[in-house]
Amino acid sequence: MRFLKTMIPFVAAMQMSFPAIAQSSDELRSELDLVLEQVEQANSVISRYDGGLIRALAETRKEALLLSEAVLRNRILAEEGGEPVEITIPAVQPDEAKATQILGEIANAQRRVDDAEREAGQAGGLIQAVALSRVETEKLTLAQLQMAYFQAKYGIAFPAVTAASQQDGTANRMSGSEIAPIAEATDALPWADSRFPNVDYSIQPFEQAHIDGEKISGWWTIATERAAVDDSPKVTAINYSQFKPNSYAGVTALLARCNEGDTALIFLQDDYLLSDFRRNSFDITYRIDDQPAQQTRWSSLTNSKGAGLFGREAQQFIRQIYDADQLFIRLVEKNGQRHDATFDLSGGRDAYEDVASACGWTTLSLTPDDYRAIQTLLNAGGFDAGTPDGQWGPGSQRAMREFQASIGLPESGAPDRDTLGKLGFGG
Repeated sequence: MRFLKTMIPFVAAMQMSFPAIAQSSDELRSELDLVLEQVEQANSVISRYDGGLIRALAETRKEALLLSEAVLRNRILAEEGGEPVEITIPAVQPDEAKATQILGEIANAQRRVDDAEREAGQAGGLIQAVALSRVETEKLTLAQLQMAYFQAKYGIAFPAVTAASQQDGTANRMSGSEIAPIAEATDALPWADSRFPNVDYSIQPFEQAHIDGEKISGWWTIATERAAVDDSPKVTAINYSQFKPNSYAGVTALLARCNEGDTALIFLQDDYLLSDFRRNSFDITYRIDDQPAQQTRWSSLTNSKGAGLFGREAQQFIRQIYDADQLFIRLVEKNGQRHDATFDLSGGRDAYEDVASACGWTTLSLTPDDYRAIQTLLNAGGFDAGTPDGQWGPGSQRAMREFQASIGLPESGAPDRDTLGKLGFGG
């Protein structure tokens, strides 16, 4: 990026010869007007952000456009017989076939811009921030394609630039805004979470969790330890909103867990449950807030005291309930007996994030385009994620862990919400 800033005055300082081709200055001025309009659009984006990814991409796009503007102005001056402006770039022969091909690519890029803008207009919060960053990524690609078009159409070659991601040193690595600290509990009970005053913190599981040094978040207790097999992070979060102090039927609870890298979401019952042995599962009906009820099957537990989802299915379900207030679950045994529970999910976000971080995945529902935008930003910040391809593989995870380590976040390798906030998503 710094190279581009120094290139603009340099463009007007050296000599260049253009091939003799038939073209009107009016056509070139139309191209220039388009570039100038895009510069103004980039300025508008830059003015709305104090820092972060979206501003950084807009600034890079603006610099590419300014380079196009300078070279187009020089060509117009030459075409109209003015004093030559000196530029040290090689002349190339126009290629109409290639120019036509690039126009097709520009049209495709513009469609991607339109799609990203439409998604950003429909989304909110961090998902919107990711979508807006993709808008700027696609617009940067569009500006680069325009430079290639000018070269093919008019025989204009552009100076090579060094990508910002290739600059060495930690001074160029980006950091984002600070995350607000969690408010301290101030209720009479020392373990009460003041963010959720309607929770009954007097029940025995909360007192025991406090004694054991576990975290309490709303209706959830969150225990963090190391897995016995490989010392990987182990997190067990339990929702006790269905706890009945004087009940002899045992504990009914909702459990989210990461153990040895595997994620689970489990509906716990203290009864011996009769499952369908042929399918080793139970019929489940669930309803999230006021959404329509859904029917599915969850795997039975080896102790026959509950049912659950595991792996990617558990991850996806946790994403579904991330912003929910309430979850109704009905488990039906093989003999038709029903077990109903309605869980108050207050405080669940801390639980979901801790489980996701321990198992190295994100609670955000990200698309390949979202991942490509994040990879682009990591590269721009000096953390090598490889070629942005929208696939979150080992290279991307390694780059993310390096970034997380540099700012003191858990090194999960996943683009979680706290990490994306530090990267600058959301402006």
